[in-house]
Amino acid sequence: MLISHWHATLDRPPLPVIDLPTTAEVVVVGAGVVGAATALWLARAGLPPLVIDRHGPAAGATGNNGGLLSAGLAENYLAATARHGQVAARELYALSLAGQRLLVELIEQEQIDCDLRLHGNLNFALGEAQLTIAAATVSALQADGFPAALLDRDAAQEMVGIPLGAAVTGARLNPAAGTLHSGKLVHGLLAAAHRYGARLSWGVTVQRIATDAGRLRLITDRGEITAAAAIIAINAWSGEVLPELASHIKLVRGQVLCTAPVAPFIACGFGASLTPTGEYGQQLPTGQVLFGGCRAVAPNHDVGALPGEVSPEVQNAIEAGLGRLFPTLAGIAIERRWSGAMAFTADYLPIVTHPAPGLFAVGGFSGHGMPFAAIIGRHLAEAVQTGALPSALALLGMERATLEGVIGHTL
Repeated sequence: MLISHWHATLDRPPLPVIDLPTTAEVVVVGAGVVGAATALWLARAGLPPLVIDRHGPAAGATGNNGGLLSAGLAENYLAATARHGQVAARELYALSLAGQRLLVELIEQEQIDCDLRLHGNLNFALGEAQLTIAAATVSALQADGFPAALLDRDAAQEMVGIPLGAAVTGARLNPAAGTLHSGKLVHGLLAAAHRYGARLSWGVTVQRIATDAGRLRLITDRGEITAAAAIIAINAWSGEVLPELASHIKLVRGQVLCTAPVAPFIACGFGASLTPTGEYGQQLPTGQVLFGGCRAVAPNHDVGALPGEVSPEVQNAIEAGLGRLFPTLAGIAIERRWSGAMAFTADYLPIVTHPAPGLFAVGGFSGHGMPFAAIIGRHLAEAVQTGALPSALALLGMERATLEGVIGHTL
């Protein structure tokens, strides 16, 4: 098993865990960023949950991602507007923007040391066609009141301390963005939840959920837990616990690499569409460059490919793409390679559902869960208290028509 940079450099003491109890008022299943944020909101509201996970903190998408906290949607704003309509796209983008800001507030309030740097995100345009799309995207975002700026090549180059590749024609700047250490973030959220009374137990796999006399029964590989409420936040594995989600949320492998350290040259996160499935990265505070993506070169775009291993064709494409963006990095030594399990839906939006009294589930963030984690977690904590999902999450319901289609093949 290949280890991500986030797990290899966590440098935190293990969180205190307990043996699996047989009862709990509220159970959060999943210890990624969404589950951790939800647990913190519940604990702060006086409903400290039991948090369980198959492996432990940030074992799924969160612990294997690019460490980018960027407001916005997984899909380009123009494409999202065409798919959902202008009013819905605006509401969805606003939700992500509020979520990005809310997670920053949580980090600051709980004094979580996770290398947070709020320097924005640059999405490089390659060629005139992509620059035209970037310009139209910026115009649409600005018209709807969202922060965005278009940079020509010279302005983009001013933000990068090494030469840009010849194909770069400019960039779209998202000021509402930052970079962080994903492992330290989740560890900090769970540690804060524990301070407010949450209990943690790892090595627990939920197999199915039943109801009995108004209570939920979570049947696990280590026994049953009876609870008044439960939130399922296991993303790519949602369909294993709730079969109705299996056809809508698909596991998609994402691959990443981390280079040897180089002198600092870029403060913000960055991305590009070198391939139809998109690329992303950041330079870490320690100098390494983290870069991932290029699923488009893999068979079936790595849809359904199990995480943990990497493939030569994707890793070679990631290396070549990094050199295309920054020619002086071509051939740089690679320190680490890894992959993780993302969870995609056909319309690149997460699903939030309420399948039974006291039972809530969320998953399918399509590689873009970070800006949604805090705000969806807060709404789910409220739902546990009220017994119903809030209207703020209505656009993420399972009944939406846009869930039909091919999953995970483009962005």
